Amino acid sequence: MNFFKSTLLLLFALFLTSASNAQVNYTYTLAGGWSPSNPIGISTSIDEIEIESGVVNINANTICASLTVNEGATVFLRSGYTLTGNVELYSTSTEFASFISNGTIVGLVRYYRHVEQVAPIGTNDLIASPLSGQLFSTFHVDNLNLPASGTLRAFAPFNTSTGAYENYDIVTNAATVIESGQGFRTATTDDSELVFTGTVRNDNVLDIPITKNATNNGWNLIGNPYPSYIDFALFFEINEDQFDAGGAQAIYGYDGDASDGWVIWNQAVIDNPDVPEFIAPGQAFFVKSKPGGGLIDFTLAMRSVGQGDDFIAGRSETTGPHHGHIKLNSSAAGSSFDTDFYFNDNATCGFDPGYDSGIYGSTPPAFSLYSNLIEENSGVALAIQAMDPPSMDNSVISLGVHATQGQEVTFSITETDMPTNINIYLEDNELSTSTLLNSNDYIFTAASDISGTGRFYLRFENQALSIIDDNTTEFDTISIISNLKNDTIEINGQLNGDTMAELYDINGRLILESALNTKSTTQILDVQYLIPGVYVMALNGNNSNQKRTEKLIIK
Repeated sequence: MNFFKSTLLLLFALFLTSASNAQVNYTYTLAGGWSPSNPIGISTSIDEIEIESGVVNINANTICASLTVNEGATVFLRSGYTLTGNVELYSTSTEFASFISNGTIVGLVRYYRHVEQVAPIGTNDLIASPLSGQLFSTFHVDNLNLPASGTLRAFAPFNTSTGAYENYDIVTNAATVIESGQGFRTATTDDSELVFTGTVRNDNVLDIPITKNATNNGWNLIGNPYPSYIDFALFFEINEDQFDAGGAQAIYGYDGDASDGWVIWNQAVIDNPDVPEFIAPGQAFFVKSKPGGGLIDFTLAMRSVGQGDDFIAGRSETTGPHHGHIKLNSSAAGSSFDTDFYFNDNATCGFDPGYDSGIYGSTPPAFSLYSNLIEENSGVALAIQAMDPPSMDNSVISLGVHATQGQEVTFSITETDMPTNINIYLEDNELSTSTLLNSNDYIFTAASDISGTGRFYLRFENQALSIIDDNTTEFDTISIISNLKNDTIEINGQLNGDTMAELYDINGRLILESALNTKSTTQILDVQYLIPGVYVMALNGNNSNQKRTEKLIIK
């Protein structure tokens, strides 16, 4: 009996010991605060950590079964510490998880990157892998929602030499590594996520080549290589000298929510305190290379906390040389296009690299809106034009408009932070109308196809149009362009009386004189025989109040 009791007591003691040593599985959640407690440095290999919102600092060695970071949340893994466990990062069409790692991750990392549904139901996206080292063979197997045609998948880098997207093939590209910093055009069949598996970069991604040669226009598709937002201002500061300074010192991001499909950023955008400044994880964009090619760098210092939409996120809180901005929109049934104007201490009325940027692709689409420079105009179709602050008091800007016969077109200001004393007018020379856009839209129906400049102008005034001073002339709405490609000078706009065009060299000598045709809105003067240099064009009307001079560069 004593032996039997002893055995029972021993078994009971072993049971109590086993029960006391059993691990409990916890799910630690951060959503405004930790529940049940902060797991950093104390969680175990069977615990799960979920970051629903907020920012988490991992500043101790931490072990877990999985770490889930939901869209909009951010995790910092500090230098010298290790996170052991699988990591899953999520996104939606408007918010993205962000992971900034300076330490070591031991485990599988996946980023579920939201991608739009394939056109024509939806649209395509330009994205980059936020992780490194994945083969396309594993990527396409993990993503059965990639649109497919035979062995081809809708996952395409941009071939700069041919100017075309080239879809990957599951056979010939099986061993292709999805490179960090490379951009791709892609889509999904279900408006959901593509999952990337790989390594979180905690080093600089340097010397990504971009090219420009005689057979291409220099457009290159690159992208954010980190699973975190990057600071556009710092990216631009480091890389702007690698871009084409002739009108494309900017980045061009495709955004299906943007009216014309493209969001363009340059230094004028950086200087505007009301404009977002961060590029989302896994976001790709186009840049135009300088002649001879260049090298693009992404650095660890660019990584930043951000929030918001998938091309642009976050907002600057700084002030600087920015004085005002408007976004002018033209729209018709099923079509819409934007162009932007900035007033900045660092800009002039002539061409300012990094502040004046042309439209994507250089050639205006069938429905489009752009502007020409006030001074030194070479005919570049500008998506962004920056000017000095005095220009907002009295300046006239030539607009380029493309529309087809029968379209009802509406001009409107969709964004503005201009001073309240500045009036902005849309002038239609053909119909002799002037509309105050501050309070009204301008709507007209195209009686014939419209293409180019000469009819529409944007006027900025520091007073009501009814009290314009006597020095204002009809020539304020005439654009004078030095067309460097065709070796011509173009004079666009409606003349209301006899006008003489006179071209002088820099020493004041008369080089060319021509009577202009008042029945035509476009006049072309051949200057291919002139020595390259700076010239001055003077327009003289039939009374003393009708004069206009313009400095031109002829190459």
